Amino acid sequence: MTKTIIFLTIFIFLAGCNGNKDFADNNDTHKEKEIVSLAPKPYRVQSKVIKITVRNASYPIHDPGGNNLSKHYKLRERQIDIPLNQTALILIDTWELERKRFESSNNDDIAKQIKPLLKMARAVDMLVLHAPHRPIGWDGINHKQRDLDLRGPSDTPRSVLPVWVKKNKINKNQWPPVEFIFRLKEYSKYSRYSNPLYIPYPKILGIHKDLLPKKREREFIASSFNDVQKIFKDYKILHLLYAGAATNQCIVMRPVGIRNMSAHGYNTIIIRNATIGSELHNTIDSQRVTKAAILDIEINNGFSVDKDDLFNALKSLNKRS
Repeated sequence: MTKTIIFLTIFIFLAGCNGNKDFADNNDTHKEKEIVSLAPKPYRVQSKVIKITVRNASYPIHDPGGNNLSKHYKLRERQIDIPLNQTALILIDTWELERKRFESSNNDDIAKQIKPLLKMARAVDMLVLHAPHRPIGWDGINHKQRDLDLRGPSDTPRSVLPVWVKKNKINKNQWPPVEFIFRLKEYSKYSRYSNPLYIPYPKILGIHKDLLPKKREREFIASSFNDVQKIFKDYKILHLLYAGAATNQCIVMRPVGIRNMSAHGYNTIIIRNATIGSELHNTIDSQRVTKAAILDIEINNGFSVDKDDLFNALKSLNKRS
């Protein structure tokens, strides 16, 4: 009898503990739901997808066999679907230039190629990011023209340090020495330019008149990585479509350029025929530098897409909306 009473007591105690635990779990779950319901609603997921054919350099998915794989490393195309609401069109350095020393400019040609893409991106409500490396307002004007030497440390031979270096008080004990970095005096022979009497760089008036920014919810002007990262996180952006100039310089090398953004895990896609590289006098007609820069992206950083293919994909979305 005593054993029976003890057993029943233990059973009731354990049952009570489990009951309290269940109540506690249910209570916590209820609280958690209340907390979640108070949190900001995530960005609404759209069902629209952009169907495009992308190209990159790769080996075949399946092992082709044989001892020489290099002959199988080639440019390959495939169609992918990217969600519209996770995609951004990034325009880098689409400048309107003062052409006192330039009779013609490739910027106009590229602007003509980008203009219909930009219009269509807005029509389907794609996020658009203008990423100029100058202080540009919504009016598209460069409000702070620089009269200082625009070239980098090793570009121009000098007899004195640039004014902005003196103002920032760069440590003179750093290595390499500041005199060498800025190619002063005896180091001037190592500069990348042979003539110190002029700076072959056109005055930037602002963003090209055909590509001016437009105030709307999903359009931004930002060029620092931290600012752009916050925008992309808020809007859940994963896929980046790049256009502008210069393919082999700003588009790949800027803080929000293809190299840095692909290194942070984004899917980076350069738009062929909507970008221009820094062509030489003997490559302007063939666009050899631009093509090589695109190939480098296809090998190392991401994909490329044909401008017309992208335009048609956006157009088909616009018709269905």
